[in-house]
Amino acid sequence: MGLLSPYTLIRTISLLHLTAAYFFLTNPARITDQNVVYMLGESMHLPHATTFTKPSEASTFVAILLSLFAVSDFTAAGLDQLVALEYWLANVPVRLAVMFAVTGYSWVGREGGYLGPEPGLGSFRVGLGSGGLKGGMGVRESVCNSLVFSWGFFEMCAWFWVFTSLRDERTAVAKKILEHRKAEEDRL
Repeated sequence: MGLLSPYTLIRTISLLHLTAAYFFLTNPARITDQNVVYMLGESMHLPHATTFTKPSEASTFVAILLSLFAVSDFTAAGLDQLVALEYWLANVPVRLAVMFAVTGYSWVGREGGYLGPEPGLGSFRVGLGSGGLKGGMGVRESVCNSLVFSWGFFEMCAWFWVFTSLRDERTAVAKKILEHRKAEEDRL
């Protein structure tokens, strides 16, 4: 059994999501200017997110999504132990896959990356390019930055920790159920 139960970890992640939602709603620059976001972005040669310097429609939408995830996760962590275990064992691998895809794309889609344009060409590569979002920013530019990479990376690490804790919990619950059934058979 781990140091923290998986449900404690899920509640902690939920509280972190609520905190991040608050900052995205009130002062998104506080998140984008964090040293860890800067360091991860620099180490992976990713550009910095410039659209979150002040509250905007995008930061409000991110805050609403994070709040929704936080409330639903906090609620689901309080389910009955067996129901919660099955729910989270089905849910966490999907989240891990999505976070891996987001983190991976934000790295390989950067300028000079495997899917990104060559340095100095901007977003003129076919299929990954310009247009669509406010200010002429394309999908690649809005996803391939240090903020998205840092968020995806930390989410992926946190949910992997939850996943390993859930697998330990499943083993412990299975042993407990087996011992309970064996004790019932011995009584009969």
